[in-house]
Amino acid sequence: MPAPQKSAVRVEWTLIAALAVLAVVVRIAGLRQDTGEVHNMTVWADRLVAAGGWHGLSERIGNYNAPYLYLLLLAAYLPGPLIITMKLIWTAFDIVLALFTYKLVSVARPGRRIPVLAALIMVFVPTVVLNAAYIGQIDDMWGSLSLAALYFLLRRRYWWALALCGAALALKPLAIFFFPVVGLLLLAGRVPWRTVLAVPAVYLALDVPALLAGRDPRELLTIYSPYRQGAVIDQLTYAAPSVYTFIPASPDRIGAIKLLGEILLAALILGIYYVLIVRRVELTDARVVTVAVLFAILVPFLLPGMHERYFFLADVLSVALAFFRPRLWYIPLLVESASLLCYFPFFFHREGHFLPMTIPATLMLAALVAVGYRLFADAQRGE
Repeated sequence: MPAPQKSAVRVEWTLIAALAVLAVVVRIAGLRQDTGEVHNMTVWADRLVAAGGWHGLSERIGNYNAPYLYLLLLAAYLPGPLIITMKLIWTAFDIVLALFTYKLVSVARPGRRIPVLAALIMVFVPTVVLNAAYIGQIDDMWGSLSLAALYFLLRRRYWWALALCGAALALKPLAIFFFPVVGLLLLAGRVPWRTVLAVPAVYLALDVPALLAGRDPRELLTIYSPYRQGAVIDQLTYAAPSVYTFIPASPDRIGAIKLLGEILLAALILGIYYVLIVRRVELTDARVVTVAVLFAILVPFLLPGMHERYFFLADVLSVALAFFRPRLWYIPLLVESASLLCYFPFFFHREGHFLPMTIPATLMLAALVAVGYRLFADAQRGE
């Protein structure tokens, strides 16, 4: 390799290393930020320790599944302040997110430079930075595993893909937002039906340690029940940029609107399946990523009772989409802008929003329409 070329490569990797260090620094700056979420998890950790650590897994503590409690217990026993150890574990999944962003983008863009660029962009996405390191949420856990599942789906390693879906679901029920993609590939005959067994197998395997500690199986295995979660939805949206920001609803009509929204969502998912399968649209890698982004936006956009962070999967998948379909470079900008505007009041402890909620909802709707148009334009042409 000529000396000038070696020098250019050295400078390139020096810059990459500097950006990686900066990504770490920006997260370290948020580790001591306390929030209501962090306070709740600290209470759960204290209860686990008070109940005997490992033996505390037998207790009904919090409303998260057992794998989260394992990590919370680990954070409680690591040296240092709990807020630091806890967030360090959460943010470790940002590394998983970066790794599988690299691997996913490498499917469309072989080589190292563009996949490295994609991974660097991902770790600087504002909602990715804020979610774990500052707010103390765990959406990067199930989000990174869902991204990894998408990578293995594209690589035709279906058992791995479905196992990761099971692991993501075991961490948080929001992972169900990724499952419509799996459903499409199953119905299209691309994914073998027997691989679905990996989902409950992994889910149950991750609950085994808590069951061995004495947790009531019936109580644990119904942890995601709406009655157990306390999921009484008294608002159509909890600061999420969804369709419900456009709908002024009186309390006595919330139930009816919720039902209509859920029916509409189910109809649209089935309609997407019908168009893509009946028209025998070839599910190329780019098209699978496109439909994954479509569902990641559509599901929380139409489901009632969503929070602002429930678009996390759309935030990260839209970044990958821009590398599979460069003409859709503006999609991650629309999605991230909508999400970030909704994070601000929560992050800055401010009552009310900086802008009317219809603005971020309009941005999210624009992204949804653009992705849907691109997908169905392909189907119309039979490309």
